[in-house]
This record gives sequence, C-alpha cells and structure tokens, in this order.
Amino acid sequence: MADHALLPRLDDVLANRSWLRRDRPFRHFVARDVFTPDFAASLAAQLGEILGRGLSDVPAQGRFSRGMKGYDAYGIGITEDLPAPLSLFISAPWRDLMCGLFGVEKTPYVFAGAHHHAPWGANGFIHNDFNPVWFPRAADAEEIRIPDMALCDFKTGAGSLPDAGKVETVRGAVILYYLLNDGWRPGDGGETGLFHQVTDRHEAAAVRCPPIDNSIVAFECTPQSFHAYLANRGRARTSIIMWVHRGVAEAAERHGADRIEKWR
Repeated sequence: MADHALLPRLDDVLANRSWLRRDRPFRHFVARDVFTPDFAASLAAQLGEILGRGLSDVPAQGRFSRGMKGYDAYGIGITEDLPAPLSLFISAPWRDLMCGLFGVEKTPYVFAGAHHHAPWGANGFIHNDFNPVWFPRAADAEEIRIPDMALCDFKTGAGSLPDAGKVETVRGAVILYYLLNDGWRPGDGGETGLFHQVTDRHEAAAVRCPPIDNSIVAFECTPQSFHAYLANRGRARTSIIMWVHRGVAEAAERHGADRIEKWR
C-alpha cells in the first residue's frame, strides 16, 4: 500500500501556482514548471525506472503495456502499492486541488496512470471524457478509492461486488502532466489537441498543448471537452493522466443526463 505519510506537503512541491486559464475552444488551464525541480526530477526518475523495465504488447503487471482498445499507447496504472512520489496523483490533497479548480463535487473516486507513446504513434480518437465509470464503494468521503477491475469492471460495473458495494460515477476533471520528454521541439508531435467539435480534423486542432517536461494541461470533463492525442514523429512521448470523478446526479444536473457519453 502507498504510504502517503511519506509524501511531501503539496504546498512544498508546487512551484508554479499561476496556472493560465484559457476559454477556447473550452475552458482549460495550462502551466509550466509546475513542481519544484527536485520533485519533478523524482517523478521522472521513478517513472523512468518503470519505463526501463520494457514495453509489453500484452497486459503485464508492473510494466507499460498495451490494453487500451483503439489507442496507440502503452499504459500503466498508478496504484496504492506504488510509493511516493507517483502516489501524489492518487492523494487527497491532489484530488482536492483538482476538484476545487473546476468546482467539481468532491468524491473519494480517482484514477491515475501513465501513458507512453513510442515514436511514430498514431493520432488518438477525438473524445470528451464525459463518461460513466464504476468503483468499489468507499467507506467515507475522505477515503481515496481507485478502480479495482478484479472486483468491479471500470466501464460496466460487472464483477463480484454486490450492488451495495460499488458506485457509478462520471469523470469530472482531468489533468495531464508531461515528463520524460527531454528535448521536445515544435514539429515533434505528441501534443494534446483541443477541438471545437468531435468532427474536427486532427490537423485543425484549435489548441495544441505541447508535452514539455514539468508542464500540465487540465480541464473539466463536459459534453464539449473534445480532445485527442496528436501523432508523434521520431520522438516518444510520456505523460501522467489523472481524473477526479463526480456523482452521476451532479453530472446530470450540471450538463444533462442525456449528454453523458456511454461507452461504445
């Protein structure tokens, strides 16, 4: 289990508190030099050690592996057995920061992982992340719960848990933190593209958020938060991605129950 007592205080490792808000094509925040140099280096070192174990084209414990249907990337979940500093992204202080940034109802339910795109990776599909997902039910609002596919399927809720032991939520907000992309330059690709419409062409992204080390892009998940990974060229791209989740009722009240994107 992760020992969050070993994590430094968030106030001590956040270096840049002046995150820039942009409203087009939808509201989002960007920032560079997010963490102190020492903390950013420790995140890169820990994730770099995991990446150094090699890539697997089939699901593999403790390694970046294939498993995301329709998405040309290797992924690994940040789980409770990972120590600090990566466990910051499944901590209550980070959850509170994300919920507060977008006025999202605070719940115990978070998910974080890392994505790695090998050189010459393909475009991702344009989507909004406004999806329903399932978690084992937390005992109280301050407990952090992450998905457990062995007990409760993330997309369907199927599994051994009784109905009272699981809960349906909706993705509330997402943050991408870029690291291990030393030397990235414009033209290398691998940006996160933000779009006006789901029908837009990838090359017509309204905003391209570059994967510069120790930088972020964050936004609320809404029916209009269309985004996609943009193909990289000769350089790999790595990021940490984390979602906070809101209750279904709050998501429906704010954006409409009929706008929640069911999994295909």
